[in-house]
Amino acid sequence: MSAPAVSLAKPADDPAGATGRGGRLYVQRAELVLAFADRRPLAALGLAPDPLQQVAAAMASVRTEAGEQAEVVIDLVPVSERALARRRRRLLAQARRRGPSAYGERLAGGLWGAGLAESFSSAWSGGGSGRGGAGSRLPRMTDVREGVGKFEPGTAVFALQLLLRTRAAHPQAALARMHQLLAAFAVTGGENYLKARTPRTRGAVAAFDRRFASGEFAPARRQWVTVPELAGFLKPPTARCHAAGVVRSGGLVPPAPADLPVYSGQRDLVPLGAVVYPDGVERIGAARVRDLLFALVLGKSGHGKTESALVQCIALAHAGFGTWFLDPHGEAWVRAKPYLAHPDIAPRVWEINLARSEPDQTVVSWNPLSMEDRSLGDVQEVVRSVVEGIAAAQDWGDSAPRARTILARAAQSLALLNLQAVAAGSPDAQCTLFQLRTWLTDEDWRALLLPKLPPRVRAYWEKTFPSLAKDAVPTVTYAIDRLDTSRSLQAFFGSPRSAYDVRQAMDESKVVFVCPSGSESDALVSCLLIHDLHRAGLSRQDTPREKRATFWAWGDELTALDASSKGFLAAIAEQLRKYEVRFTGMTQMALRLSAITRQALLQNQSLLATCAADFDEAAFVARRWNGHVTPETITDLPKYHYVMSLNLDGRRTTPFRVRGLPVEEIYAHYDNPDGVPDLDRAIDTNLSRRTAGDILAALEDLDGTVLSHHLGLPCAPADGADPTTVLN
Repeated sequence: MSAPAVSLAKPADDPAGATGRGGRLYVQRAELVLAFADRRPLAALGLAPDPLQQVAAAMASVRTEAGEQAEVVIDLVPVSERALARRRRRLLAQARRRGPSAYGERLAGGLWGAGLAESFSSAWSGGGSGRGGAGSRLPRMTDVREGVGKFEPGTAVFALQLLLRTRAAHPQAALARMHQLLAAFAVTGGENYLKARTPRTRGAVAAFDRRFASGEFAPARRQWVTVPELAGFLKPPTARCHAAGVVRSGGLVPPAPADLPVYSGQRDLVPLGAVVYPDGVERIGAARVRDLLFALVLGKSGHGKTESALVQCIALAHAGFGTWFLDPHGEAWVRAKPYLAHPDIAPRVWEINLARSEPDQTVVSWNPLSMEDRSLGDVQEVVRSVVEGIAAAQDWGDSAPRARTILARAAQSLALLNLQAVAAGSPDAQCTLFQLRTWLTDEDWRALLLPKLPPRVRAYWEKTFPSLAKDAVPTVTYAIDRLDTSRSLQAFFGSPRSAYDVRQAMDESKVVFVCPSGSESDALVSCLLIHDLHRAGLSRQDTPREKRATFWAWGDELTALDASSKGFLAAIAEQLRKYEVRFTGMTQMALRLSAITRQALLQNQSLLATCAADFDEAAFVARRWNGHVTPETITDLPKYHYVMSLNLDGRRTTPFRVRGLPVEEIYAHYDNPDGVPDLDRAIDTNLSRRTAGDILAALEDLDGTVLSHHLGLPCAPADGADPTTVLN
């Protein structure tokens, strides 16, 4: 009779040279049978400790490379209720012949009369007097339980066949593995226990191997077991099974929603990664564009957060959306370039790489004080942007009111001068951030330009500023001095004409990658960039809602970004949804974010994801999922695997597993490394990039150029000359 089998094994092919003398393997066989009558139960094994711990440990010690093998086969056949009832009647009859007992001693008395079986049958079936008559009394239930043992009504019972077999190139090794397996099953000992029976004859060995290979059910003796006796060996290993050779499930995580969209390149979907759907098939899951507003991605470094963001950025760029990716290390941009090197995307691509500083390298410039395409009414926005960005990066707060005032007045003055230069058709004569230092420290230069300003602005510099303490000016110029230590930042901020305009990128769906320089001024640069992103988003108030193109932004290394942006990240999460700006932040440690940023992102996030994390971080995320996932599950996530939840059709999903997909796997059809040189030339055209050497050379003479323009002189002073001597 065949039977379903549960097999635990660590098999291996017989490698060359692994067998014993004559090319044979030594085999040990054993069948485990109940030592006493099967009505007496084995120990009911719980989950702590896991009964499979010893079995898994025995399997782990098997040296498969040496040809060793250990196998356990458990065959179970359900016992029918009719056969079980007959067994109970026979056991009760035997108990009647033995008579009643108490405390292990047989008792005399007439309680065990001829109508005993009928009385029990009547009692178990719910009533009736049976042939014992109305005056018959049932014996004590303790005697009934002792009579039928573990086969009480309502118990599921199975017939058992348990076979063990080990192989090794040395007989002692095979015997040692068998002893390990026998020790693992010794934990079942209770009122009954399992003892080993070894086939001795050639026929017995052949019968054993036949049963082992075919599943033929022919145990050496009848042995019936209940579910509690063997359930510990039939379940998967639990978290308490600590053997190294156990394949882990990774913890309990709810399944993915059945209606989760499947990504195949649709414009209205954002790819998430590989997801196992309820039908067991792995597909690329996706979020809907309309549902995904703000996202927070957490977890350890090197576990795929940036890669996942890059996949989404490339997908949305090819779908025609505008994107902005702040890449502190520059690695994401290097990986993305071959997948964006296509003629239909190249005209939209911007690269702001602040790590470049060689004189012949082409770079883009950004002048936050530029007034090109702006009016007098925009001066206050320019001033606010510069002051708030520098003040936040310097962490002035409310403790430096004089420095903020001086910086605001200086930015206002230079913005008004720039407005005049642009109106006169000389945008190359505009001041940059570096002219803030000249304005504050060079009294002669400032005095020559003051007559070009309105009286109310001029009055501040002539009457109020001289009376301020001299230590307020170095506080302001300190930020500019920091920028001046980096050639790449000199090139980025040192050109009068600005090619980088994030508002233009939003409106024209540009694909923007920003790679800071890695210098000690990164905090200041990042703060200016984040504040500019926030300002540009708010400025879209002048565009009707239906005409605002959706713009996606990613910020990597969010903890460092938050430390420098001083609240602007929270403002983005709280305010920019109305203006079709979406933001995704990635960080290793959410607990190190400022409280205001962390609260704003969690309150407004429509996607929360984490890869493996430290226990404290994992517990922080797990609490957001209301017990659907434990912190231990998060800490044990494999590399490039995530647990995430998102908004789907207006409702929040339970968390589910996602396997991250690398860019080269999901976008192999976009890979075009041969098109990278053409992409670089397109970026030069898109941003009017100039060589760093040309920008730095012009910056050396910019003070004189500005002065010459506003004083009506024909040319700038010669290199190294005092600009005030031009008037003499």
